[in-house]
Amino acid sequence: MSENAADLTDEMSVDELARRSGVPVRTIREYQTIGVLPAPAKRGRVGIYRASHLRRLDLVARLQHRGYSLAGIRDLLGSWVAGRDLGEVLGLEPDQLIHVDEPGAPATLDQLVEILPALVPDRLDALIDLGIVERCGPDQFCVPSPSIVQLTSDLLDAGYGPDRVLHVLQSISIAADRVAASAVDLLAERPSGVDDATLVALAERSRGLLAHGVGRLTVHGIGRRLGVGHHDEDVGRAIRRHMEEGT
Repeated sequence: MSENAADLTDEMSVDELARRSGVPVRTIREYQTIGVLPAPAKRGRVGIYRASHLRRLDLVARLQHRGYSLAGIRDLLGSWVAGRDLGEVLGLEPDQLIHVDEPGAPATLDQLVEILPALVPDRLDALIDLGIVERCGPDQFCVPSPSIVQLTSDLLDAGYGPDRVLHVLQSISIAADRVAASAVDLLAERPSGVDDATLVALAERSRGLLAHGVGRLTVHGIGRRLGVGHHDEDVGRAIRRHMEEGT
């Protein structure tokens, strides 16, 4: 994207949005049709776009760069919008759940109860032990990954029991810890002839690459186990077949 959204006026025409984002008008309209870009507000017959539309275009571009198809992006965005309004509870904007650099969020006990009533407060210690929630002070907590909390909420809402959901979270926690340990051990080994500044830059860059790459490999692994491969349009059919076979 060519300009920072913070430098924009709050209202734009579609032509202005196209100019500022570098995305052709035809593509903008296509994104609206398939559901990855919200429709503009209407003022008479004129569509009014805002900075949030530019941020969404930027997000779509980055997700495409990470290998997501438009269908996959639509489903990803849709799953967040259809969630338990986690953003309203924790004060996050919807796009932040799948932002390239997902922010953590502070949370009170009451907020955690509202988001995960099947686990909090009765199973709060289990969530803390798994690193899904952290204590940040007296009666204060931190959520390192709101997307994992959203996944937890979605699984519970779908009818999976707390023990089954905690088992999935344990698998995620163990895998993440192993990746983190391997990365830290590797960075502790200083290659000959490399200065501190280079290693620091590598460490900072590697954090993002690990976050994106591990997530992508996980998604790819799910597809491979379902016999889908890279074809996002086949995921729904493969999941239904898998459920039928399990039944």
